[in-house]
Amino acid sequence: MRESRRTHTDPPFGALRSCFRRGRLRAQIWHSGGVESRVDLDQVAGLISRYAIEWEKAGCVAGPVTWKDVRGPGLYPFREDRRKAAEADSVGVAVRKGEQEGRLVVFRGGWADLEYWSGRPCDEPVLEVPGWDDRMNLADIERPLRRFAGLFG
Repeated sequence: MRESRRTHTDPPFGALRSCFRRGRLRAQIWHSGGVESRVDLDQVAGLISRYAIEWEKAGCVAGPVTWKDVRGPGLYPFREDRRKAAEADSVGVAVRKGEQEGRLVVFRGGWADLEYWSGRPCDEPVLEVPGWDDRMNLADIERPLRRFAGLFG
């Protein structure tokens, strides 16, 4: 299934992607290459995988967990194979349920990018950066995971 192959490297899905093209969203992309690691991204990937099982039980399509290596050029390449991201900068997942779509990316510096759109043209996307002002540890990562899951409710 095509949706199941999406990664956190893909531009946002469908209509959310067109919002980016039309300039309706002003997303900032942060690179955490020089930032101290505050969370173990392998453990975060385990949390994401556990949530993905629940998301799929609730009718969502969760893409594979993907990795960004700190030495990778710019925004790309993102990898599904953890071994190809020797020094992981971030780990993320894309999720879809009907017209709803979203992405959650957790950075080793202790913050996350959370993006969600209901799929309804009248709704604005949700764009949050949990942990940006107050860096998260592994236990704190549960909050944005629960928030992200709740958006698809």
